[in-house]
Amino acid sequence: MQQIKIGFTGNRYGLRQEQKTQIEALLDKYNHITVSHGDCVGSDTDFHLLCMRYKRVHPEKTVKIHIYPPDNPRLRGFNKGDVVMAEKPYLQRNIDIIKNCSLLIACPVDKNKEEQRSGTWSTIRQARKLKLTTYIF
Repeated sequence: MQQIKIGFTGNRYGLRQEQKTQIEALLDKYNHITVSHGDCVGSDTDFHLLCMRYKRVHPEKTVKIHIYPPDNPRLRGFNKGDVVMAEKPYLQRNIDIIKNCSLLIACPVDKNKEEQRSGTWSTIRQARKLKLTTYIF
């Protein structure tokens, strides 16, 4: 099993159980994992907690959490990671996440309905432009 850098983007309402299951199945494929997220309430925080739990349950794996916080604290989750980057505007920090990962996990509200004014969908579009492998759960 190889090393992987996984970026994450999601909605502010949180992860559904099926999304959590799909994320864990993807994490199971790797032994050395660095995950990155944007530190917002909702899905970012759910993903963070899932990764923290995953670290505890799988001590044989290396799991590092990198946080790319927004410069606006209104929807920030203030999670504690292994590395916390400088605060940046939402769209810029989303680009930083995708530029620093090998694949992207995206959890929009509805994976079958692209939205124009959505940070999650904006990040998916940017990842596609960069030809980044993207899993939409």
